[in-house]
Amino acid sequence: MTKTLVLHHSIYGTTKKYAEWIASELNGDCRALAEVKENTLTQYDAIIIGSSLYAGKIKGMDIIVRNFQALRGKKLVLFTCGLADYSKPENINAIAGRIEAAIPENIRQEMKLFFLRGGIDYRKLSFMHRMMMAVMNIITVKKLKKDGAGANEEDKEFVASYGKSLDFTDRNSIKGIIDYLRPL
Repeated sequence: MTKTLVLHHSIYGTTKKYAEWIASELNGDCRALAEVKENTLTQYDAIIIGSSLYAGKIKGMDIIVRNFQALRGKKLVLFTCGLADYSKPENINAIAGRIEAAIPENIRQEMKLFFLRGGIDYRKLSFMHRMMMAVMNIITVKKLKKDGAGANEEDKEFVASYGKSLDFTDRNSIKGIIDYLRPL
């Protein structure tokens, strides 16, 4: 039987929710990235890392890079969790670019990538994250006023949803990850 470890970096809970769903489906262990000792990774056949996206950054990639030699030959999966609509190719391309910047190509070639949609609850955001979102909203509103009809849908959606609570998590969206790993 394959031993599976699902790691996550989650500040507000949506990435953790996906990690728990995946671990449950695969009868694997689920842990926060911060809790894992590097020597623990060698005890598993499949390692799934879920990382939330904050200000375009993907957290936890250093554990993959530092331990790549110990992870060779294992099934490696990375899923990101963010607000972007991943049915739009431009969003997938943007996230893929961030992954390319964070993980060397030789490692990326041995990983399977998945993009899952998360959520946001402005009431739960830290002061710093609220300020970042407020600045982003101001910039986007100015852009929309300047560009008018030429503005993209993502910007319009962001402004329309600013300050609201949104949850795009969907247990069915982990099916690709489960199908990829279940044959093990």
